[in-house]
Amino acid sequence: MKRILSVASFVCAIFFAAAGMMMPPQGEISGSVLILVAQLLILCATFLGIKDYRNIINRKLS
Repeated sequence: MKRILSVASFVCAIFFAAAGMMMPPQGEISGSVLILVAQLLILCATFLGIKDYRNIINRKLS
């Protein structure tokens, strides 16, 4: 279930980013769209377990 939700949030982030680029004025993304895309990508990373991977790297560096 987590994998499905992570893929869905990634696809939505790509869709909103593309839609934001096409809205007037073209080529400029509104700040609210950027925040939405960032939140969707963070949700995707959380579901895929990126937080645990980062903790492993931090332990190796310490």
